[in-house]
Amino acid sequence: MEKLAYRSGKELKNVWSEVESKKISALMNMKYKTLLDKEQFQVESGFDEQQVQIKVTLESNDKSVFYPIELIHVIENREEQPPQTADEIASLMLDYIDVYWQEYLNDGRDVFVPLAWGKHVCEGVEFFIRGFVRNRSLEEQADELFKKHGHGEHEIEPISDEL
Repeated sequence: MEKLAYRSGKELKNVWSEVESKKISALMNMKYKTLLDKEQFQVESGFDEQQVQIKVTLESNDKSVFYPIELIHVIENREEQPPQTADEIASLMLDYIDVYWQEYLNDGRDVFVPLAWGKHVCEGVEFFIRGFVRNRSLEEQADELFKKHGHGEHEIEPISDEL
């Protein structure tokens, strides 16, 4: 198996159209409306011959804090099972992570998805999940301090979620 990586949308075909992704995001925002604090969900999806992936991001309206959770299903050529469509796999992963969001938002926001890829199985489908919380506002402030005062003896690279 290759190293797991969430790939940019440019490299993949969409599982769900832009309109469908916006509808799914809107449904999640409506479902959790009373638990959101100036935040919103955004859902992305993609697939190719190697993997099906989705990303569900909870982001503050001012774009400073965001919490993306990435899910990847690695496609294996198994002839003993009928293949599932990318939509079926992505929908299953979305349902699975929706249970997490329910727990996260209802239980004080102190249950986090690990940074490292973790293997999960749901209804016989294996997939991997990782997540990380970022505060872009604080990261930008730190970058400004480094620019102004230098890095000292250490080489410090800016943090980026972009490739």
